[in-house]
Formats: sequence, structure tokens, C-alpha cells
Amino acid sequence: MAVLGLDGIKKRVKKSKLVENLGERDLNNPEGVGLDLRLGSLHKIIEGGAFIEVDGKAGLGRRKGVKTEVIAEFNDGSDEQEEVVIEPGKYYLAQTCESLNTPDDLMPIVHPRSSLFRAGILLLNSKTDPGYQGSLTFGMVNLSPFEVKLQMGARICNIVFHTIDGKTVKYRGQHQGGRVTPEKEERQV
Repeated sequence: MAVLGLDGIKKRVKKSKLVENLGERDLNNPEGVGLDLRLGSLHKIIEGGAFIEVDGKAGLGRRKGVKTEVIAEFNDGSDEQEEVVIEPGKYYLAQTCESLNTPDDLMPIVHPRSSLFRAGILLLNSKTDPGYQGSLTFGMVNLSPFEVKLQMGARICNIVFHTIDGKTVKYRGQHQGGRVTPEKEERQV
């Protein structure tokens, strides 16, 4: 597996909308080998009860997520963006401004920006499967004993696209389209 360079990323952004709603900096002047993604919305958990059931004779297992509430959202086109305080020990769900349209031959992997962990913020994320479309959602927790201010639209992570040599199966899970969490019980797809 190799990593797609910036020239290849830029071609795919223009030709097939690999990443939509990119910030001006990453659209015109990216650095390194990937693109920075921005904080689009921040959600707090207001009700628990989440579970993920094992697959069995009845079919794929059931699951339920948590109930969330939007704390803040990026205001596209505005010169002023809201600041949010990430409280010590608190857990949030963060969603990107950008949306992906992942083709069959790429697997995006997200890396937190070092400015986050230098401030005590841990970003929890995973790979993204080929065929996934939508914004990305991550867990975010402040591990430091101090409050950290984040402004909506701030760059929080870097996405790198790995090329795949071989067969893939497109993503078909419940989070297709960028859904933050399944709040009602449902059967896994």
C-alpha cells in the first residue's frame, strides 16, 4: 500500500470530489502528504444506553448509540466563528466541515494534528473504508487538567490517502452520509 501524493489528491478533488468543502488553505496550498480537516460541529452526549450486540443466528447484531446535542457548528461564510471550551476529562463527538467521497482504490487514514495533543486533546479515530461518503466523526477528550479553547473551523486533523492494491468491498454501514450516532435501536448492516 502506497500513499497518494498531493498532486494525485488535488486531481481527484477536482475530478471526482474526493474531498468536498475544503478550507482555502488546503484547497490551494496544502503541505506534507495529506489534507487538513476542520472542526465542523461539536456534540456532547446527553443520554447513554449505547450497546453493540454480537452477530448470531438471527443475523447481524443490534446496536444503539448515545443521544447527542450540538454544542457549536462552523458558520460557513462568516468571518467570525464561535469558540468552544473543551473541559478537562469531558468527552465529545467532533465532526468535520469536509465530506469525503471515497473511491474503491483508496483508504483514508486520519491523524490528529500535533497542536491538539500538545494542548492535552486526544482525538479518537479509525480508518475510513472505500465507498464511504460523508463527513467524518471522531471522539475528542481533554486529558489535561486545564480547559482548552477551540474555534469552530480550526484544523484538527490531517487525512492521508493510502492506495489499495487488490479487491475491496464498499462501506455499507449505518454511518454512511456522516451520521453522528444511531440514537435508536437498529440492526447492523
